[in-house]
Order: sequence, then C-alpha cells, then structure tokens
Amino acid sequence: MTRIISEAIKGVITDHSVAIKGTATKYISPQKLNHIKKQYKLSDFKPTFKYINLWGKARWRAPNVSRRKLADMRKNCEYLGVDPASIGLPPKPEKKPPRSKPRKGAKYERNAPERQAKIAKALEEMPQTIAAWRLEKLKEKEKNKPSLPF
Repeated sequence: MTRIISEAIKGVITDHSVAIKGTATKYISPQKLNHIKKQYKLSDFKPTFKYINLWGKARWRAPNVSRRKLADMRKNCEYLGVDPASIGLPPKPEKKPPRSKPRKGAKYERNAPERQAKIAKALEEMPQTIAAWRLEKLKEKEKNKPSLPF
C-alpha cells in the first residue's frame, strides 16, 4: 500500500484498465493523497447536533468530511488499490430500489378494467336479454292489435 501511495506522490499513475489506447494516466494531487493516508473515525462523516447555551440556540453542524470529499477519497482508494475500510471510511451505502408508483393515467384508463368486466358480463347475458326483448315485443304487438276483426 505504501509503495502505491509513494508512486502516486510522484504525481502520475498509469491506469492499464483503459481498453482504447492501452494506458491512461490520472493525476492525484498530494493534498488528496494526504487525505488517503490519514485515519478517520465514523463520527467524521456524520453531522453533529450542537447546542449553544448562551442564547439557547441549537443547530446542526456539517460533518468534518463532506460527501463529495468522501466520494473522491473512495474513488482514489479504488484507483490506487487501497481498501477504503483500512483508512476508516464508512461502507458504501446500498442503493435503494427505484420507487414503483403507478402513474395516474387518464380516467378512461383507470376505469377500463371495470368497464371491460361489465361488457363481458353483458355479452354472457345477451341471449337471455334478446329472448326477453322478443317476448316483450310480441306482448306489445298483441296489446296494440284491435279487438275487432275488421
């Protein structure tokens, strides 16, 4: 680990993972290398609640190491082959699954399943409906016939 960091202090490291040209170089500044050499506590990455007793005010203080700096340190550790946990960096948080909230949709889309069920039920009952309609028409025709034969 110290050999890799000492090579990095010189300024330029060769990255052999680039497939296009074969090699690429990445410059890591001495300041960022010093961040990697330092040991950290978990409390350095968490905000703290500060109570100021003089006026009774309370506020949250930002963490000593920002999330952007933490991400840069983690990337540089991975690039140099150093385990981030060895210098006290917290484990990478698991990504949350994306929210799967259904879209609202138009009213006809929302009512479509109920409407389709109603149509299917009406089609199943159609023969009985037609038979009832025919009987009703016959009764109405008989009713409208005059009682006299002429």
